[in-house]
Amino acid sequence: MKSYLNLKEEVWDRNICSGCGACVSVCPVDNIYFKEESPVKFVCDECACIIEPVEGIEHPVSAEFCKTTLYDVRCGACYDACPRTEKARISDTEPGLGRILKKYRVKAKIDVKNAQNGGVVTAILTNAFEEGLIDGALVMKEDKWTLEPEPYLATSKEEVIESAGSKYSWNVPILKTLKDAVMNKKLRRIAVVGTPCVMDAIYQIMSSNNDLLRPFKNAIRLKIGLFCFETYDYDKMIKILEERNINPWTVRKMEIVRGELRVTLINGDTVRFSLKDIEHAVRVGCKVCRDFTGVTADISVGNVGTPLGYSTVLVRTPWGEGFIDRAYRNGYISIEGDVNLDAIRKLLELKKKRKTV
Repeated sequence: MKSYLNLKEEVWDRNICSGCGACVSVCPVDNIYFKEESPVKFVCDECACIIEPVEGIEHPVSAEFCKTTLYDVRCGACYDACPRTEKARISDTEPGLGRILKKYRVKAKIDVKNAQNGGVVTAILTNAFEEGLIDGALVMKEDKWTLEPEPYLATSKEEVIESAGSKYSWNVPILKTLKDAVMNKKLRRIAVVGTPCVMDAIYQIMSSNNDLLRPFKNAIRLKIGLFCFETYDYDKMIKILEERNINPWTVRKMEIVRGELRVTLINGDTVRFSLKDIEHAVRVGCKVCRDFTGVTADISVGNVGTPLGYSTVLVRTPWGEGFIDRAYRNGYISIEGDVNLDAIRKLLELKKKRKTV
């Protein structure tokens, strides 16, 4: 039986952890946590506990209370939920842009304040809540003043709209809130919005036969993947902005366009950063990722391949097509044309050429 020790050996120790939070959420005894939740790590040495610092790491750590390692109890939930282990099932998916049933140029028809790119994801989720198709959504929420991000469980359309405009270029363990959604609030129709690594973790959970993952896989109804080139460490990126005299509360949008990070300010100005110059702020685990669009999602959404103010929507499954169709028929989104797949492929190829860890 696999345990967190196998996860540590294959993923954490190799610095390829995506930081999605899946292992933290599915652990039945809360053995795994991120360093932000505790400044120290306790290492059990038979009858004594040794305190070790956990600074400078990007992966979760163990509280050394794994029932598999201590009492030989069958579990393996953390290992089976991780998309980056040696036995992960992600390699079974189609390469490149993945499976695409339909592709659309889409814009929200409802007013979404602070929307990043057309407000399409917010509009789809709002319609889904309105119709009772979902009872919860795992999204990211951002402090509009400090830009500090956090995983957020929205349980109403109002809460989804409130979280609109959050910048998914920050690394956030969105799946940390999955346990609260499933085990505490007993939600059974959950949508998950996240970057490709988050979609891969959900794919891994839903394709697993581990009984401990069954409540999670049964509760997930929709997967919305977001185009992602890489994510940034919050503290490091804030320092970079400050060096250019940019206060976080003046930032409206952050996006990667033509090989550079563009920071759009609320006064309309745009500050450009070469990706090479800010490479040190990229999360180390991002450098092994070769998926730009989220091939394991039901719907993939991004701002590449369509004009400003619109979103590219790649429909990957009949399930995802149903959500798009209902949002369109109910007047929450407009579908106004085709998309430029070549522009998306260019960024995908650029991402594939990056140096690995």
